Amino acid sequence: MADYKSRLEKDLHRWIADGLVPSTSREPILAGVAEPRRLEASAALAVVGGLLLGAAVIAFTAANWNGIPRLGRFGLILGLFLSVCGAAAWAGERRPLARNVLLLVAALIYAAAIGLTGQIFDIAGDPRLALHAAGLAAILLAVAGRSSGAAIAALGLLALGDWKFDFISENAPPPWLLFGAPVGLALGWVWRSKPLTHAASLASAIAALLTLIWLKSDAPLNLDGFGFALLFALLAGAARYLDGREDHVAGVAYGWWVWAALGFFAASGFGPHPPEALLHRALWLAVAGGVIALGLHDRRNVVTAAGVVAMAGAIAAILGDLGLGLMTAAAVFAVVALVALVGGFALRRRVKR
Repeated sequence: MADYKSRLEKDLHRWIADGLVPSTSREPILAGVAEPRRLEASAALAVVGGLLLGAAVIAFTAANWNGIPRLGRFGLILGLFLSVCGAAAWAGERRPLARNVLLLVAALIYAAAIGLTGQIFDIAGDPRLALHAAGLAAILLAVAGRSSGAAIAALGLLALGDWKFDFISENAPPPWLLFGAPVGLALGWVWRSKPLTHAASLASAIAALLTLIWLKSDAPLNLDGFGFALLFALLAGAARYLDGREDHVAGVAYGWWVWAALGFFAASGFGPHPPEALLHRALWLAVAGGVIALGLHDRRNVVTAAGVVAMAGAIAAILGDLGLGLMTAAAVFAVVALVALVGGFALRRRVKR
């Protein structure tokens, strides 16, 4: 929205100079465009301060851990968790930022408490299940207190638990992040939270990668990788449509899913069942060029950057297929970069004229 309003100010200046819009309409038009809420410096410092305070309490407890009786340790952990939750409940709707930070700290304390409780009472357990349990508890805290911070912590805990699973073994369960990422996306959209949407969009790509490993598919031509690339391309298209309707939270996911789609498409051309190299590389170049054009059309730098990186990767793959050395590859990239710079400079001068 901020970019839109700045562009609108420039357009209004030009329209007024051309006589298309009366000068008296300038202020009412700009007043009708709402400014987005920004994270002020005081709010950012409050978030950092809350996290550091939680870390300080945990560090102080760890430093005096051996000198505290067993039941005292358990009571300290439980009391600390309940105190932070109580403070978040007290903050309520009056202090949404404080509530958000406190519930984030509570989620982290709960995750640490699971491991510490097992250590106190010598309870053997699976660290993967402990991380997953902490992730579920963080989701409950997030929903109960409308906390995007706790939801982000939940996604991180679920991802850590998934990463420790042995996906190669038989009867391995699917990654929990496969179910947690859609929940995070839904909460981010309902709460209009861009930070949570960033985290959930990235989590969705990680979940797809872990699911790809878990599937251990023997399908020819890496069709599973192509399938995920197509899925993220469709998701990116839907997010782009919503972004065009001024849903800027969906615009956050748009960029991440373009990167994910290109990444899975690129990876699908390698591995035990690669497709015909020439066809894949040609499609790779064509898709990269299309994404660059799309990013320039939408004025989305993150999409344009994804296309540029994809094109560089396609060229590198082609050079690798041809068996060219690093020096030859460097020379090819230098020539392409030089041509692009000269062409861009020439077009810029032409537009100025």
